[in-house]
Amino acid sequence: MRMKTLDMKLLFRLAQRSGALRSLLVAVVMAGCAISANAASQPPHERIQALARAMTFDWAKSHPLQATALGLSDEDGLLDTPSDAENARDLATIRGWESELASIPLGGAPLVDADDAKLLRAQLVSMERQYTVYKGYEKDLSQPSMTIVNAIYVQFLHLPIAGTEGATSADVATAWEKIIARLEGAPAYIAAGNALVTHPGHLQGVTGSEELEGAPGFLAGALTDTAKQQLPANRFAAFAKARDAALASIAETKKNIDTHVASWPENYAMGRAAYDAMLRDEELLPYNSDDIERMGREELGHGWTVQTWVEELAAERGTPIGPETGGGLAPGGPALIDYYRQRIAQLGKFVTEHRVVDVPDWLGQIEVIETPKFMQPVSPGASMNSPLLFSKQSKGFYFITPPVSLAEAAKNLDANQDFDRDRILSTGAHEAMPGHFLQLSIARRHPDFVRKIQGTGVFAEGWAFYGEEMFVQLGLFGDDLDARYFTAQWERVRGARAIVDPKLASGEWSVDQAVQFFAHETGFTEQQSKEAIAGIALGPGYVIAYTAGRAQLEALLAEYRIKAGKSASLKDFHDRLLCYGTTPFSIVEPELLADLAKPLAEVRAEAGY
Repeated sequence: MRMKTLDMKLLFRLAQRSGALRSLLVAVVMAGCAISANAASQPPHERIQALARAMTFDWAKSHPLQATALGLSDEDGLLDTPSDAENARDLATIRGWESELASIPLGGAPLVDADDAKLLRAQLVSMERQYTVYKGYEKDLSQPSMTIVNAIYVQFLHLPIAGTEGATSADVATAWEKIIARLEGAPAYIAAGNALVTHPGHLQGVTGSEELEGAPGFLAGALTDTAKQQLPANRFAAFAKARDAALASIAETKKNIDTHVASWPENYAMGRAAYDAMLRDEELLPYNSDDIERMGREELGHGWTVQTWVEELAAERGTPIGPETGGGLAPGGPALIDYYRQRIAQLGKFVTEHRVVDVPDWLGQIEVIETPKFMQPVSPGASMNSPLLFSKQSKGFYFITPPVSLAEAAKNLDANQDFDRDRILSTGAHEAMPGHFLQLSIARRHPDFVRKIQGTGVFAEGWAFYGEEMFVQLGLFGDDLDARYFTAQWERVRGARAIVDPKLASGEWSVDQAVQFFAHETGFTEQQSKEAIAGIALGPGYVIAYTAGRAQLEALLAEYRIKAGKSASLKDFHDRLLCYGTTPFSIVEPELLADLAKPLAEVRAEAGY
């Protein structure tokens, strides 16, 4: 996404908390030892796959809100109970899995198995550090409430429709009972989660309060309207009672934040050493923070350069940059949604006709909807929710936040607002086709379970970012100056992000310093910059994915061309690239180059593509 995307590793951070109870640690570690003993006779490949399944399904069973995010709907009516005891259990479970992984003999193992082990090790390190290093659950009072709201929103988006995809009226009724049950448990969950917030942070509070403000618009708005239509009177009464209790808990949390947030310290910085360790151990990147900053400055400089060229060319031609050279202003009001649908269809046709990548027949549909209010503080631009990993549904949701005034956004060349055809196409290429929706839809079908569950932003965002300039070069926009200008503008944004992220995470820059730098280098307004910087500070290591991912992808393309020789083609490269899951390029590169000896059809068959 231009603003953010779903990283599978983040699913394991949604509700993780801290604490340590020695007895629980010992009990779960001993259980892990027993599992290892029973599995010792299995081949390494089977042990790795079994461990990946345990890490996914066992964790989801004990963290039902995360199960919902994965599309494991059996858990949709359940909640866990945040506590120190649960934290100790979780940490012990993770360490038991780490012991199991370390016990798997990998000497002489095929490259894929060795790489799968690396991926699981990185995932486990990330999970463990939520308890031992990052401890976000201690700092964000809005997190328990928003975890509930986000989960129920996912349930709402994926409500079954009787008569479609095999769903029955009983399925619809069951789905609503799960929503009601979760709403009924929300006050206790929120209270328990809030009790663990021992070091509340100022930035977490400010941003969290904005998100909480939008929650009633969903719970008492779209969710309630649909419940009233689909539930009998007695169940709607139960729904309304549970909803009101949940809203009261959310309101109390917001009041608590607003009352005290001014006195809370800034505590988002992790330190440079921890940041570098995250890049190395969790993201498997060959870069440290200095490398990322250097890459960001190079990208920022290139974006400024291209925009200067385009501005000079526009002046020579006497043509403005904007809707006049960008395919025209998008329509306002209800017609905007259908306009987006037409542009996405146009992208699909272009991808096929220009042999960019193969589009499988089984690919699902994209539904365009307005971003709900509670999500807008953290997702002001367009974003894509691709099909849930384990859901039977193949549909994706493309969220858009319509500008208050398309004309005003065009006048200001607002980078966050897709006000004309070219900008909608560019963002759609990133989010939908051939970006996140296509790539993640393919990855979720991978038969190797380790690959199926991967979700590194470096691959996802690197692929989508790479596609933005590729489409300019392949002629999607003709000679339109607007598209070239917009693409370069977002290159400036990505470069600035890659500079700001390590500066904030290390504590070298304050939020105010980062806001001023970001506003100057990107053209964002001060308010837009504040919102962007808040997201960067509270999600360290993510926004660099665009810069680091595109750089690694382009380096791999160069190696591919050299090794493949005359048989090389852009489509062959792209089709092969999407066969390894949403996986770090440090894993993809050696495997893709080794697989060049195989026909593409064989590689795709192995990937379930």
